[in-house]
Amino acid sequence: MKRKLLYILFIALSVPMWAIEVPCGTWIELRATSVEDWHFDHWNDGDTSAVRQVEVMADAHYVAYFAPNCGDYPALPVVALYDWLIMLDMRSINSMGYYFDEEAVTWYRVRGAPDKLTDGASADDERMGTGYYLTIDQSFLGTGDYYASVDVSGSSSGVLCTDLMRSLIVHYASSAAPAPPFLEPTMVRPNEQQRLLRLNPDYPTAVTIYDIAGHRLECLEAKETDRLILYAQPVPGCYQVVVQNGDIQTVLRYIVVK
Repeated sequence: MKRKLLYILFIALSVPMWAIEVPCGTWIELRATSVEDWHFDHWNDGDTSAVRQVEVMADAHYVAYFAPNCGDYPALPVVALYDWLIMLDMRSINSMGYYFDEEAVTWYRVRGAPDKLTDGASADDERMGTGYYLTIDQSFLGTGDYYASVDVSGSSSGVLCTDLMRSLIVHYASSAAPAPPFLEPTMVRPNEQQRLLRLNPDYPTAVTIYDIAGHRLECLEAKETDRLILYAQPVPGCYQVVVQNGDIQTVLRYIVVK
C-alpha cells in the first residue's frame, strides 16, 4: 500500500509544491533551506527543526514557514525633526501593521559597522536610550550615525517580522564624510522655486516635506540626478525637508514668508 506525502515549501510570496508517493511506514527526510535574508521559522505542525525525519503513515502535507532577517537591515522609517531630535515615524510604521510601546524601542550610536541585532556576543554599538525619539547631546552633533532597534514581537497584526527590527540609520556625518545635500534659497515666498543640490546621482533620492508640527505634506523621488527642483509650500511658516540619498539622510529647513 502506498500513501501520498504532499510537501509544500513556502518562501516569501511564492508557494512551490512537491508531491511524492512512498510506501506506508517509510521514513523520509524533510529539509527546509532558506534564501538570503530569510531564515527558517517552523513547520505547520509546530516542529522547529529545519531538517527532520518523518514516518509516512497516512496522507499528509507539510508547510515550512520562513521569516525575513529583519534585524540585519534598516526597515523602519524615522524623521529627524531638529538637529538634536530623531523620532520614529510612527504614522508610517503603524500603516505597515506594527504597533509597540515606547519600552520596545532602544536607540544606538554606531561604532564601526552597525551590529547585527541577533549577534549579542560581538555587539559594540553604543546604547543611547529608549523611547519613540532620541535627543542627541550637543557634543555629538556631526559625529555619528544613529538607529533604533525595535522589538515587534508583541505585534499581533500578522506581519512578516515578529522579532527585532532596525530603523533607518540617521547620519550625522563626520568631516571625513561626503558633504550632505543642501537647499537654496531657504527663505522664500509661497510656491517659489527652490533647488536641492549636491545629490549623489549613483543612488536614488527620496524627499519628504513636513510642517513644523511634524505632519507629512509631500513626498518626492528622483534617480540619476545631482539636483532636484522643489516648490515652496503655499502657506507661510517653517518647513523641514528630509532627504534620503544613498546612505546619507539629512534634514534641511526653509521658511516661507508673506
